[in-house]
Amino acid sequence: MPSNNQPVEYHTTLNPKLWDHTDHLKSSVRGALLRIAEDFKNYIDTPFRVLDVVITGGNANYNYTSHSDIDLHLIADFDSVDCDRTAAELFDTKRLLYKRDYMIDIHGIPVELYVEDSDHPAVSGGSYSIVRNQWITKPSPDMPEYDAQALEHMVKIWHTILATAIHSGNLQTCRNAVQLLRRYRKLGLASKDAEFSTPNLVYKTLRNDQTLEAITIFIDRLHDDELSI
Repeated sequence: MPSNNQPVEYHTTLNPKLWDHTDHLKSSVRGALLRIAEDFKNYIDTPFRVLDVVITGGNANYNYTSHSDIDLHLIADFDSVDCDRTAAELFDTKRLLYKRDYMIDIHGIPVELYVEDSDHPAVSGGSYSIVRNQWITKPSPDMPEYDAQALEHMVKIWHTILATAIHSGNLQTCRNAVQLLRRYRKLGLASKDAEFSTPNLVYKTLRNDQTLEAITIFIDRLHDDELSI
């Protein structure tokens, strides 16, 4: 079994906190997630059309870990949004504000909310429609292969990049390093290997070993110092 800092664990069943023995969401979990999705939609406070509400990511797969959150996606028609900002910018800003204001969990598992463009669906090994109470893409219980050597190599490189950014003591340098890492992960998720791409597994490793938390805290401190006199 991998250690807690490793990005890949695989189980023979889905997370029993969320799923029943027939691989359907527990009714209490489904009801709670629908209420959370509705609350988030109201929080956004801009009319838009929700086509579905979907759970995806590790907790809709056999590779969940103790670090996995519940990725809850409101699938939206971005063309239905009438505002003076791009829909993606609006939804991402509201997502971050909602995350700052509320700490919501299901049986101790944090819920991470997103609004997803129906024309550009996320790639995931498992996705489940909460509205329809059925699988869109059912995950495979077979352990996928990934390049452990490439992963180890790239984790060392990113540790060096982020440590160098922190050592610089420069706010923008640190922000740029984190943004670069997120773009790197996004490219991996868009590839054929998706969740098991090296970039995504690098990101998860850096999250699990608290490297990401360390640079995030440092960025907040630098931001405070920059605005203070």
